Amino acid sequence: MSDDGNILSSFRLGSDDRSLLQPPGPSDPLIPGVSLVMCTYKRAGSLKGFLASLGAQELQPHRLIIVDASPDGETERLVRGWSTGKPLARLMLYFRVTGPLKGLTRQRNFGVRWVDTDLTVFFDDDVVLRPGCLSEMESVHRRLKEKVAGVGGYMEGSFQPTNRLWRMRRFLGIVSDLRPGSYQRSGMSVPWSFLPPTGEVVEGDWLPGGATMWKTSVVRETGFSEAFEGYAQGEDLDFSLRARRKGSLVMAGGARFLHLFDEGGRPSHQKLGYMAVYNRYQIQRRGLDNRSRLDVARFVYAWGLDTLMLARNFVVPRRVVPTLLHMRGRLRASMDLLKGEGPR
Repeated sequence: MSDDGNILSSFRLGSDDRSLLQPPGPSDPLIPGVSLVMCTYKRAGSLKGFLASLGAQELQPHRLIIVDASPDGETERLVRGWSTGKPLARLMLYFRVTGPLKGLTRQRNFGVRWVDTDLTVFFDDDVVLRPGCLSEMESVHRRLKEKVAGVGGYMEGSFQPTNRLWRMRRFLGIVSDLRPGSYQRSGMSVPWSFLPPTGEVVEGDWLPGGATMWKTSVVRETGFSEAFEGYAQGEDLDFSLRARRKGSLVMAGGARFLHLFDEGGRPSHQKLGYMAVYNRYQIQRRGLDNRSRLDVARFVYAWGLDTLMLARNFVVPRRVVPTLLHMRGRLRASMDLLKGEGPR
């Protein structure tokens, strides 16, 4: 099916030709290099900061592919205006999409079709790259070669020692250990924020979505699950667990970036609670190797107990209503899973 009816506008920067290039065919060889796929939605201000930091990188992407699902033209005007400044890539392609092409995972799957290099990097639109981030991520890929499927960047300011909540989760058996970037058989992932600042390369079970560089062949073969619609929760975890079957996943401690979290486009507390249970059950089902009935029981125990532990927020008045809505979302997700119904 053609995507033409779902592309509201498109252009290539640095050319008077209004027609776009055709995407590479499935049999076309990938050339050595890095292409950047940027998916964005109603965050023109954040994207401006990212593009400025990209322009300061010593490594220039071969292609910059921007897939914009914004309902207005603010982001498009921003990108068009960049044509008068320093080029951000050898070729910049812009697509403003709607309908079945809208949503982070769908935008990524669409964008990667236009990649012609052997490496593809994804950044959130609200990150700012530190000098050398892009080249360091590529360097790790080239050094490890076929051993690695994906390389993540290290988020500055993210480090926090293991706190009381996570130590309690380990004590109660919700997780078996607190290794940064690990994925537990209970369906819970241990955050990378437990990893102190480092210049080393550290292996994990999954990669966070703020800054990741993948082998293009792995992205195309694995694909992002389009069951995660709109702003979803866990789409990067889901992709990572399936992609690691094709190679190891590592965090490049020397590839630094800032994540200036933009709350725009995020769902309600109830929706977040729903996705916390429903999405992660689906992720465990698809991504956990040799999943057994015992693992299902581990999931029920871990997430049931973790939901009860949310009552700790009731001691702070302003958190009471958001927490109740979050718990309500988790309960609805549990009921839908029991009844075998699809996500709401």
